[in-house]
Amino acid sequence: MAAPVHNFSVQDCKVALQDVLEALLLPENASKIKEAKDSAGNDMLRAMQIVFPAVTQIQMEVIERYGFTPDGDGVIRFTQTVKVYEKQDKEVAQLNQELKAWLIPPVSLSSSDGTDTSGTS
Repeated sequence: MAAPVHNFSVQDCKVALQDVLEALLLPENASKIKEAKDSAGNDMLRAMQIVFPAVTQIQMEVIERYGFTPDGDGVIRFTQTVKVYEKQDKEVAQLNQELKAWLIPPVSLSSSDGTDTSGTS
């Protein structure tokens, strides 16, 4: 395991977030995530049940190299640390937004007449 978490600096945080984002783009991971997204379709609940765990698993594999445990507790501690650093550093905030985009799918709202009200179309 890597250095203890208490030595996890803002620079370590940036590198860890970059590593997580790069890992998500690796062909084997990207294909798993694409399959999960295809399976979930536009259903937010299904996305949270299928896509979120797939992305989180990849994240756990990466953050272990930075001293976090490769489990739910490690992800929570990593996320809490990132939240502290994103208030101090704009690059950390930007990288965390990119990670959140992988974890939380965009929401498309439809009005009662079936028209899209998300402003994206």
